[in-house]
Amino acid sequence: MAVRTLVVACALFLGTCVVINGGPTETTHAYCKIVWLLGLSCDRVNMAIVTQIKAMGSYKLGSVTPSLVQANHTSAVGQIESVNFTMIPTAMSMGCHVEGTSVSAFWFSLFDNGTNYCNLRNVIQGSGLTKAPGFVEFTNEWLCLGVGLSACKS
Repeated sequence: MAVRTLVVACALFLGTCVVINGGPTETTHAYCKIVWLLGLSCDRVNMAIVTQIKAMGSYKLGSVTPSLVQANHTSAVGQIESVNFTMIPTAMSMGCHVEGTSVSAFWFSLFDNGTNYCNLRNVIQGSGLTKAPGFVEFTNEWLCLGVGLSACKS
């Protein structure tokens, strides 16, 4: 019975890894993936995210294209996380499907108490996108380690 439980748990974990990245993930780093659906064009979403990142002192804006915004976040204790927002237009009502990911650079950050979730959420909330028409957020503990422990401060 214990072996069967272990096999099922491993299969679920590997399945989640494949869904997230198309292959196994680097499991020695804390990470978070969030999907948002918004009733705004991806151009407007992109502009709002870039403007918010520029306004936040703990973020350094990286590469920006119409479909991708990359940045690095440095925490108060000097920890660095790679933050990405990928935007895909939706067919319904000129909306935008946004995938946000945040990954800690250090191997000892496996359980980050929601830091990576807050890196993403603070940008989206600070930009006002949480008030956009049709705003919906999707994530869970499998996709976003520590989301249940997070206490984000903008």
